[in-house]
Amino acid sequence: MTTQIIIILFAIIYFGFILYTRRKGDFEEFSVAGRSLGTFLIFSTVAASYIGPAMTLGLSREGFLSGSYANFFTTMTTLALAFVAIVLAPIIREKYKESFSIGDVMGGPESHNHGYVKIAIGIISVWLMSSITIAMTYAGGELINNAFGFPKFWSIAIITAIIVLYSSFGGIRATIQTDAFQLVVFLILVPLLAIFIIQEDGFNWANFSESNALKVSKAHENQTFSGMLGLAMFWIFNAGFDASIINRILASKNIKVAKTSIILAGIFMSIWAFLMVFIGNAGAFLHPELTVNDLVLLNIAEAHLPQTLYGLFMVALIGVVMSSADTTLNTASIVFSEDVLGVIRKDTSRKYKLKAAKYFTIFLGIISVFIASYLTSVLNVVMYIFTIYMPMMIPIIIMSILKKKHLWQSAITSMICGPLAFLIWEYLKIESLPSTFVGVSAGFISYLVSDKIINAGKN
Repeated sequence: MTTQIIIILFAIIYFGFILYTRRKGDFEEFSVAGRSLGTFLIFSTVAASYIGPAMTLGLSREGFLSGSYANFFTTMTTLALAFVAIVLAPIIREKYKESFSIGDVMGGPESHNHGYVKIAIGIISVWLMSSITIAMTYAGGELINNAFGFPKFWSIAIITAIIVLYSSFGGIRATIQTDAFQLVVFLILVPLLAIFIIQEDGFNWANFSESNALKVSKAHENQTFSGMLGLAMFWIFNAGFDASIINRILASKNIKVAKTSIILAGIFMSIWAFLMVFIGNAGAFLHPELTVNDLVLLNIAEAHLPQTLYGLFMVALIGVVMSSADTTLNTASIVFSEDVLGVIRKDTSRKYKLKAAKYFTIFLGIISVFIASYLTSVLNVVMYIFTIYMPMMIPIIIMSILKKKHLWQSAITSMICGPLAFLIWEYLKIESLPSTFVGVSAGFISYLVSDKIINAGKN
């Protein structure tokens, strides 16, 4: 009952914060916050967006199963964000200063400059962001169900309604400000949980290290080179190569803010991943009898935190889920309005785009409730979605930003050949290389080859 009261009280405070962050404005305010956000807000929203269920519930479960083995791969996220911050962010913020979305950056006048490219990227990005939104609302529903015992459908409906409410009210600014608020709460409680675990009488560093070494060795023995490469690619391209991070860069005040905040987020995420894996690993050491599922982190927290702190921990965990869901929901609505509707109806005004984005937010929220009711694991869903996304989009994203001369035919060719190679490799079940590696490589190669053929034909 104490946990439920804490969650309800926090919800009242949270709604007050939502009303405070709500700001009326045009489509530019809704999509990129007037390009005025500073280092702390950009850092916190990038961090909060990426430490969602996959990097909290999912990583603690992996720590429970495989010890610190996952840390070999999660450090790839920091390297990826460093690359985005140092190489890509300055170009995006300077070259695409009039852009509102990933479609503007990839298919607008400063890159491939073609409606086919823009709408293709828009559709793919809406699909990606919508799919992740659904996975996040499932995770949030699981937490509400655990706290209050509501039926699964209504638990998902409650969390989704809250997210839709402030996303449609305040746009990206409200989303980012609530991300910062949620992140600060979780930053206090997660280290506290680790400290409580270490102070338990049954915890011994020597025995824990020995147990961890056995788990890591077993996990490594069971992993193939192809599997390791696939995991490394997931953690690299999971961070910094999607519509949401591009929107955050476009919303930053200047290049310095974009670079600094993303580098800080990358460093933070490495520390965060280590902490979540440790908690799951230590929980398995102290409580091997626990059932291994997406909620094992909650079970560990309940066993080691005082009841009041456990209630706050539940609130913080719900907030983390909401941070990821509101980011993807907001991004999906912006991309739909700018890159899909804006291409189909070229005379669409910014006022109409704003209205369409808000309506799409509500529509996607309703769809999420029904589809999320059938999911069973958030981490598996997120990994599967990104596995399909990578061959479609990674080559064209990098080429669009780094190349100076663009051919729209090359972009379309890459978006066809990458996924096609991925599907063929999957169908053939060749295990020497992961399908994602083959698909992404095919995307890059087909882009460069078609570029060369078209340019040779012109000469």
